[in-house]
Amino acid sequence: MDSARVEPYFDEDWYLLTYPDVAQGVRDGACSSGWEHYIIHGRGEGRKPRPDFDAAWYVRAYPLVSEEIGSSDPALLERHYFERGRYRGYLSGPQAVRAKNAAGFKSQFGGLWIDAGNALDVIAGRHELGLLGAEDAALLATFIEQGYVILPNAVEGALLDRADEAVEAAYDGEFASLRFECHSLSRDHITWAPGLKDYPAKALDLHWFSKQVRDAIFCPAIVRFLNLIFERPALASQTLTFYLGSGQELHQDSAYVAYSLPQQFAASWIALEDVARGAGELEYLVDSHRLLPEFTYGGGYKSVSEAQRTGSGMNILTDEIQRHVHAIEQEGTARGLKRDSFLARRGDVLIWHSDLAHGGSRVSANRSRKSLVTHYCPHEVAPLFFENGSPTMKRHGHSYYSSGPYGG
Repeated sequence: MDSARVEPYFDEDWYLLTYPDVAQGVRDGACSSGWEHYIIHGRGEGRKPRPDFDAAWYVRAYPLVSEEIGSSDPALLERHYFERGRYRGYLSGPQAVRAKNAAGFKSQFGGLWIDAGNALDVIAGRHELGLLGAEDAALLATFIEQGYVILPNAVEGALLDRADEAVEAAYDGEFASLRFECHSLSRDHITWAPGLKDYPAKALDLHWFSKQVRDAIFCPAIVRFLNLIFERPALASQTLTFYLGSGQELHQDSAYVAYSLPQQFAASWIALEDVARGAGELEYLVDSHRLLPEFTYGGGYKSVSEAQRTGSGMNILTDEIQRHVHAIEQEGTARGLKRDSFLARRGDVLIWHSDLAHGGSRVSANRSRKSLVTHYCPHEVAPLFFENGSPTMKRHGHSYYSSGPYGG
């Protein structure tokens, strides 16, 4: 049964506030979320998934609603409330409790302006005022609603050719200091070794050595979109260069890529060649950045690094990582999230939200999947590796770049 279709407007915050025993159970780890409790127990116990909705009162109380949906259909009015109205501070009925900060962030760790509850209204308003074009407004709305955007043919051919040459050189051992992560050969980071092309591996921060790679990750289309969501210059803090698919399980970057503002970053994936099915193509759970419950480490930290910095041992964190991976799969299934894949053409780019659940599909054929993954943040936000040494930031056009392995 697709539970998400049975209860399309489950209200997590309201459910936990209304049923304090459930909220305590979530805090104690008895269940991962109010949604999980509702599906397993609450529905059978007669608990409500959301507040009662008074459609007639709602459409009378808020004149803009009629203009926006052009209907008095109660189902459409309720949909409007859950998708837009509640983030404006609108009530579901005259006796409802108003949220203290209806337009606030989903995450307790904040986010970018696009993560505010009323971000879709802000986009619509900017477009109406002529401050944002229709194409950009549509891209931003897609990013907010799905957790990613696809920029077709975003990196032009000459840039791709030069970046591809750099990747081939890296995997042929021509960058003496470049390090790789390849668990098939070593649990530690290694310099180049024969056979790297035969195993799932990641070249770490090739952008630090290669202007050609920097030109690709800072191509105009990518920088333009990053400028829209950051509203200030971008800093590329990490690149991962793949020759083969990773086969990595679903995960959220916010657990592993740590910044001083934990939710203020995004990532890009650049296809250096056409991606065929079976080559370990990128997979993701659509809208998981909004619908998955927030997972924390070490008693309340967004990332493994922050939990480790404050004293959590790696044995505990390793167990928590596995629980997080399990929770993504379990909650994604329970909420009926669509699992999609990116069968990119050469030059296509996918940019995703810091909390979008994604990974690499199983590699079922001997096919390369050359690609560049980059994590970016606003340039004044600090990657946590800055705190471990004397970091270096360099400029590339109007953007910036740094590196943990080499730039400290």
